Amino acid sequence: MASSSVYREKTTLLIVAGGSSRRMGTDKLLLPVPPKEIPLVRHVAERLLPLATNVIVIANDPGVCAVVRSLAQEAVRHGQDGMHAGTVVSCLQDDTPGEGPLGGLATGLRRIDGWALTVAGDMPFISAACCRFLIGRTGMGCDAVVPVVDGQSQPLHAVYSRRCLPSVEKAMAAGKRRMDSFWNEVRVRLIPEEQLRAYDSDLLTFTNVNTPAEWKEARALLSQG
Repeated sequence: MASSSVYREKTTLLIVAGGSSRRMGTDKLLLPVPPKEIPLVRHVAERLLPLATNVIVIANDPGVCAVVRSLAQEAVRHGQDGMHAGTVVSCLQDDTPGEGPLGGLATGLRRIDGWALTVAGDMPFISAACCRFLIGRTGMGCDAVVPVVDGQSQPLHAVYSRRCLPSVEKAMAAGKRRMDSFWNEVRVRLIPEEQLRAYDSDLLTFTNVNTPAEWKEARALLSQG
């Protein structure tokens, strides 16, 4: 099995953070996460920093991009925990706004050579251990590694190769926006939830927050440590 340093060298952390937050009523990516009360999108990035030397956040909100840039600046000044020497952090707008997460994936894949650990920016319990396991399942035998939980695939908690890009662009050109709309043209390795429970027994890593009630519940759990 490859070492963690090899994982970092071949993997980009791609955070898709372009949602409208309509149900939340405010920009959920900037909600303060206890105990440090840092913005949610930064919280997600910090949890996964040890897994990659390149971090790309896809966001159309200047406030979200400002948070991402502050992470990079503070890492340089103070030595951010989990940040490795040479780690590059950037925030990009969608190349084609309005295409949803699939457009965000395309925007990210156009800028990498290897693999992209692709996650949503609203997952407060994202597990580095689970993500490291998924990265470890990549290889030439597949083009994407996607978990399945309760019978549902988790395309925004998955790993995609740059090799997926032509199929993603083809799907978008056909007017498709579903994250799985290109899977029939690439080799997808599905990971059953049983394999992930060894790293996150309650599978909280797949939790995202869309409403004030969901955020209140998440904050309560996060406050417990």
